Amino acid sequence: MVNNTYVLDANVFLEYICNRPLHNKSKSIIQDSILEKIEIILPSILLDEITEVLCGNLNNLQEVEKHLRYIEKLAKERIIQIVVPNTDVRMKAIEIARTGHKKSGYPEFTDSLYHSLAILNDAIFITNDKKHISKVKSFGHIQELSHYESLE
Repeated sequence: MVNNTYVLDANVFLEYICNRPLHNKSKSIIQDSILEKIEIILPSILLDEITEVLCGNLNNLQEVEKHLRYIEKLAKERIIQIVVPNTDVRMKAIEIARTGHKKSGYPEFTDSLYHSLAILNDAIFITNDKKHISKVKSFGHIQELSHYESLE
C-alpha cells in the first residue's frame, strides 16, 4: 500500500523557492497535492524556518512576501494543512532528538518535530537533509526528497 500523506521539511519548499537542483521534485509534490493525489501536513514552525531563510537570502521584500503569501494561499485552499504540534508530537520529537551519540551527533529537535509529526500521522517525512535521515532511519516514516516519485 502506498502512503499518500506527507510531512514536508522546510528545505522542500526552499528547493523550489530558491531554484535549487531538486526544485522540480518539490514542485511535483505540491502539484500532487493540488490534484488531491496526496495529503500534506506541515508543522507551524515551517513558516518561521522559511521566513528566516528568506530574510537572510532575499533582498527584495516583495519577493519574500510573495512566497509567504503563496504558502498561506495553499493552506487556505486546503492544499496543505498547517498544524501546531501538540504535546504528543513534541514528546516523540524529544525521543527522536535524544537518539544518536556524541561521535555522530544527535538529530536536531526541529527536524525531529517534523519527523514525529509524520510518525504520529502515519505519514512520510520528506527532507533533503541526508544527515538527519542517517541518524533516524530506524524510526522509519522518512524519505529523501530526491526519491519522491509523483503519483500518476
